[in-house]
Amino acid sequence: MKDKNEVKEFLDLVRQANHRVNLPGSVEIFLLLEIKCHKNITASEIANKYHVTIPAVMHKLDSLINDEYLIKIVDEKDKRKKYFTLTPKAIMLLEDNKKIIDDKINHLFDYLGSDKDELIRILNRIVEMEDEKDV
Repeated sequence: MKDKNEVKEFLDLVRQANHRVNLPGSVEIFLLLEIKCHKNITASEIANKYHVTIPAVMHKLDSLINDEYLIKIVDEKDKRKKYFTLTPKAIMLLEDNKKIIDDKINHLFDYLGSDKDELIRILNRIVEMEDEKDV
């Protein structure tokens, strides 16, 4: 069992990593990742997929556009459809965020030692459960 000082050091590292860069909130990061992974996704598709309202999604997307993380693209065939693409600023943000998360995960795995295999097994079960919900 790890002592309280090691737990405190780990939590301090997590807090410091959160303050290293000025990141948009987790919802905004999630939206950027969703757009990165699903080209030509619309606000209504995001809203339907996550069971939230279109205005709520558009509010976050507009914020990301204003902060220069996204560009809105109007479909040439159907002017009502709008897609979003990442700006270089967003790509850099996601890369920085990935590094921070990777550092946190690596530190967590170092802390867990042999228990990390159990964590991975549990996380894989969660992914399987989520995949079954999507079917």
